[in-house]
Amino acid sequence: MRRIGICVFLGGLAVVPLVVHNAFYLHVMNLVFINAIVVVGLNLATGVAGQIVLGQAALMGIGAYATGVLMVRAALPWYAAGLLALALSSLVGIGLGAVSTRIKGHYLAITTLGFNEIFRLITVNETAVTGGPSGLTGIPQLRLPGLGLHPDLQLYLPLLGLSALMTFLALRVFRSRFGRNFRAIRDNEVAAEAMGVNSRAAKIQAFVLCSFWAGLGGVAYVLLVAFVAPNNFTISESIRYLVMLIIGGLGSIPGSFLGALVITILPEALRAWEQYYLFAYAVGIIVVLLAFPRGLSAIADRFVGPSMGPHPLPAQDLATLPGSKTEKTLGTP
Repeated sequence: MRRIGICVFLGGLAVVPLVVHNAFYLHVMNLVFINAIVVVGLNLATGVAGQIVLGQAALMGIGAYATGVLMVRAALPWYAAGLLALALSSLVGIGLGAVSTRIKGHYLAITTLGFNEIFRLITVNETAVTGGPSGLTGIPQLRLPGLGLHPDLQLYLPLLGLSALMTFLALRVFRSRFGRNFRAIRDNEVAAEAMGVNSRAAKIQAFVLCSFWAGLGGVAYVLLVAFVAPNNFTISESIRYLVMLIIGGLGSIPGSFLGALVITILPEALRAWEQYYLFAYAVGIIVVLLAFPRGLSAIADRFVGPSMGPHPLPAQDLATLPGSKTEKTLGTP
């Protein structure tokens, strides 16, 4: 039944280009898929591992700028530039993960917030490399033959497939030993250490995954719009990704997809309200949270799996943690 629900949902999204011919609507949907990738990565670090990240837009910007700069300055093809950008994003994730082993809680949140502002200042002032406040132009537009004439139409199905794939991979991580370690340090780091979990390694792994997902979203964004500017990766954008995460449900991987869908489409649907737009937007978010206190995970998890929100680690998860005596007992015939 769950597989049928997933197939119906993805199939419904796949047929959108057949019934919607407005390029702007297709562009908004493409942004939904890109934002879903970024928010799923944020969920792995913040919702699953409990590491507060307020610099997700900067991590996305690293992937976007690295791809654009390599394509423009070094004349690399998009796939080579994208792979190098993902490697750079992962390296930054290792650095942030190492920082998270020394500080935690709101101190970590402020650190990642500062990281986002440092990134913005670099992109604004390093004009020779990044193009400065005006942004980086001249990025070759990605063309995929056989998928239509407009870039938004060409990339619609590839981006839908990529977002579905990255959501599925995040689910696999969640259900793997890595995910159990992440949830263990989120719920009680001291107890997790006592059970044999290497919290330092787990935090670094969470940040690397978070950075990789965000960098991939940045690569996809550049290939879609063929332009990148500092205003695309400000602190307010990081806050918006956090709102998507909360609306989708902390710790819920499929909920992240729905959170990105709602928060990306809702502002565009309310543009006609003009001066009342921000008021209606805020009311819409409040209504969603009042109707679904745990976020949209209450809907999403019914189709993909059991509840994945922040809750005490189940006994069966504790039994399979590395070094657990229970694990050895269960493994004994």
